[in-house]
Amino acid sequence: MPVMDAARIDRVPAGRFALLLLACGCGLALVAAPPLFAAAGWRQEPVLDALRWLLHPVCHQRPERSFHLWGEPLSVCHRCTGLYLGFALGTLAWPRLGALAARLAAKPRMIVLFFVPLAIDWALPNTAATRFGTGLVAGFPVALLPLLALAPRRGQAHANNRSDLR
Repeated sequence: MPVMDAARIDRVPAGRFALLLLACGCGLALVAAPPLFAAAGWRQEPVLDALRWLLHPVCHQRPERSFHLWGEPLSVCHRCTGLYLGFALGTLAWPRLGALAARLAAKPRMIVLFFVPLAIDWALPNTAATRFGTGLVAGFPVALLPLLALAPRRGQAHANNRSDLR
């Protein structure tokens, strides 16, 4: 199995990095959309239900286990909110965490260890803060994987790649 070169994640072509950030933004927008739409006066249940339906396959969406804005629950629970936000923050941070990224990229299976607190929290009595916090801890390192996949490989000529604006 080839060793992943984390030193290159800071060289992800700008266009690809922008698309990844756009995907993160869209995911976070879906999470926050129902309360934002409701606050803007779009309180029609079919609209809010359709927004929640998009994320229903990946989250139980129990209102008592979700953050609320303006009296309306987010599209996902506390833990999933942490996962989405952790992934987005990781996408922004990993290119600036070279040495740490290199150590984790050398053994990407170690990312599973970041899910241990989430599993423990799931099995024990927990609070909104612990569910959100363990989601953040689990989501942050996962963002390293798409960055590694998008980064140029060692010896790969990326000078001809027009989306690389650096």
